[in-house]
Amino acid sequence: MSTLLFAALACAPEPVTFTVSPQPLAFGVVDFPPEMPDEGYAQEQVSVTNTGETTGSLTFPEPDPVVFCIPGVSDGGFPLDLGEVKPGSSYVVNVGLCGYPPGEAGEEVSVSFDLETDGDPATLTVEVTFTPNRITE
Repeated sequence: MSTLLFAALACAPEPVTFTVSPQPLAFGVVDFPPEMPDEGYAQEQVSVTNTGETTGSLTFPEPDPVVFCIPGVSDGGFPLDLGEVKPGSSYVVNVGLCGYPPGEAGEEVSVSFDLETDGDPATLTVEVTFTPNRITE
């Protein structure tokens, strides 16, 4: 019986493991003039790498729409299926800032958004920092 258990464990697929970088995603000081560009006030990239031995999938649930705008994704486009990522490969996500929490102008803001995986961890939390500079003219 122990031989059968060993055989079953040996055939189990390797786990899918994801990492994210940079962490945190630091925008620095971001100017927020009255008119927002289509891609947001600032844009950065976050890379999600499959460091495991098996292909895994990524899904992007809707981030906070007050803070984040994702270039190329319209309202109602979430959750967004990002597809499969092979071992050793990365998926790059463009992240835009379209606002900041009320009352936070001039202060460093720490927020986050999640990416869901079918691996380990099941939820990747991407920490984001920026300092909003409100421009009124």
